[in-house]
Amino acid sequence: MPINVNKQIEEAMERGEFSNLPGEGKPLKLDVNPFLTPQARMANRLLKENGFTPRWVELEKEIKQEKAQLERHLTNLKARRERLAALIQRHPERHRAISRTFAHERVRSIERYGEKLENLNRKIQRVNLLMPTRNRQYALINRAEALSHFQKACPSL
Repeated sequence: MPINVNKQIEEAMERGEFSNLPGEGKPLKLDVNPFLTPQARMANRLLKENGFTPRWVELEKEIKQEKAQLERHLTNLKARRERLAALIQRHPERHRAISRTFAHERVRSIERYGEKLENLNRKIQRVNLLMPTRNRQYALINRAEALSHFQKACPSL
């Protein structure tokens, strides 16, 4: 006969067995990972106490920053395109010169965006190799899809 753990917990709660436990109402102390060996626990404690961070944690922060930087890059170019489109509305005679200048700027921006994507993917590969658990690994960014999104989000003038 299978044991119904949930039912046993509910019955224990009804009997008050979980009332007035030490630390009730206080946050749990989750400083210790119960799945680590004592040696790994000690190494982590020493690193933490001396201000060291595992490389994969630093890389995660860098990846988040670089993803945000890529988004800002696209946002800035879109804003520049909108300003130039407004300028063209005010000065239609300058349309050709403005759009040619923006086309060059857009090509350079797409190239830089692609380079940043490649660097980001290399960093993602590094963090995935260092990451202690597989379920926290990052997916690589599909360069072709990201560049296509960039071009659609910010078309030529």
